[in-house]
Amino acid sequence: MASIMIMVLAVVCPFIPAVGPSGDLLKLECDPAVGIAAHTTVITCNFRDNKDVKISAVSLRKVGQNESIFRHLIAKQQELGDPRFSLENRTEGPSLKINDTMFSDAGVYEYDVVTNRGQASGKFSLSVTAKYKDPIVSAWPQNVTEGGPLDLYCNATEGYPAGTIHWFDRYGTNWTINSILTKTTKDTYSSKSVALSGKLTFKSIDLSLAPFRCIVLNNKYIQEGEKTIQITPAKQNSEEMQESRSNKTNIIAGVMVIGSLIAGLLFALLFFRKGKEQTKFPNISTYAKVDLFDIQPRPNDSLSNIQEIIHSFPNIQPPHHSEVK
Repeated sequence: MASIMIMVLAVVCPFIPAVGPSGDLLKLECDPAVGIAAHTTVITCNFRDNKDVKISAVSLRKVGQNESIFRHLIAKQQELGDPRFSLENRTEGPSLKINDTMFSDAGVYEYDVVTNRGQASGKFSLSVTAKYKDPIVSAWPQNVTEGGPLDLYCNATEGYPAGTIHWFDRYGTNWTINSILTKTTKDTYSSKSVALSGKLTFKSIDLSLAPFRCIVLNNKYIQEGEKTIQITPAKQNSEEMQESRSNKTNIIAGVMVIGSLIAGLLFALLFFRKGKEQTKFPNISTYAKVDLFDIQPRPNDSLSNIQEIIHSFPNIQPPHHSEVK
């Protein structure tokens, strides 16, 4: 009986006029749908400008296939085809529902609906995505030294289409431009996924930037996952700490000694230059008290001896006398 009803529906439906009592065309409109793998997907459909429409039967076929994927004869309460497909609520409209959505469900569909006011047909497209799982993060080395190297890792799987990974420090600075992202695609008829593997490298880490956050975004840049990476500073033992303090003390002492030597050399140089200038330019006051007229020739002094005495005083010119008696 069920097979006979299906055959009758297939033969009769194309000839049922899509015109209501008022002469208006019965139009079926469906929105494009985006489903998430392993989740329930709703395809929203409605009759435009028509109310009080009662659905008698529906048939759904994927473009490129001859057989219907889903058929529902409401009068007989029969649902045929893939059990994951159904009417969302036949009393409210022709919208469809797909449970446990699969990647193989993606495509373009032709949808036929028979009502008390005639038959209507429409088309819609369905694309399927997959949400990324929570990322897994790690850091190497496990114990980090201030100013030392550090590698951060973030991996996310089972997402589709390909997304991306962004990196942030504790202040919200985006470090993604310094990172490397690897994408690994897995594509089969029933399963598709793109694994993301991110790596952020520091040659000299500033530990004040920690902790870091790894954020996973889907292909529409909507966040789907986040993990925080805590950084563990390396602990120094007592011998290393004592050696570090000793090195600092030695450095400070060396700087003080070198500074003292430089200061002493500068002081000695200034003192030497000052003494040299005083020797080169003696104080004229030393000779100011000397009066050439106080130099009285002795009876035994010759003219040459007197001139020699006068010239022993620098910068002092002897008076011009016509003769010396």
